[in-house]
Amino acid sequence: MSKASCIANPVRSVADWMPACQWSFNQARCFYYVGGDSMAVFQRTGVEMLRHHVSLIDNARRSWAISLDRIFSGESRLDSTAPAASHEYTITHVPVHASDGTVAYAAGFAYRAARPVPAAVELEFTALAVLQALDAERARTDRFLHDVIAQCLTSTGLELEVQRLELKALGMELPDRAWEIQRSLEEALNQIREFRVSEKKRTSE
Repeated sequence: MSKASCIANPVRSVADWMPACQWSFNQARCFYYVGGDSMAVFQRTGVEMLRHHVSLIDNARRSWAISLDRIFSGESRLDSTAPAASHEYTITHVPVHASDGTVAYAAGFAYRAARPVPAAVELEFTALAVLQALDAERARTDRFLHDVIAQCLTSTGLELEVQRLELKALGMELPDRAWEIQRSLEEALNQIREFRVSEKKRTSE
């Protein structure tokens, strides 16, 4: 076997185990995370699905909702639906447990037909790693918005207020453009606050 073949085979092996798409539902049965090629599996982008209820992609038989019920109730450690055709996907859900043993999330994976599906414990570890990385990134983003962006906007707003007071002492007024800038700063700060509140609410669901 050539050196190129030795290198290529492990790569193909790893690729075979990668899901086409992966996601997770919170206890409210809403999408908490969506990654990978969601268009191929759901014909929707991850952004379109995020925070939406499972009914968005469910069928008339409520197959998805029933699968999630089995996972969240603890009835099943792995709930898998085999593909009906070669171009379809094996859809697999596994529970992601909280420290108290309850099921906090139902993680889903889509594998192309004929590709191997990892064991339930491997899928749960994978989903847990993704969720932990996601939470860490959201915490970092929240700190950046608060410690850098919000403080910078607040500082700029205060500078404008100082300028207004200094001009007022001289019997002058801020130009209209300066007032527009101050209103824009206040609106940006309000949007940051609303975003942080909505993110905290969503992550606590």
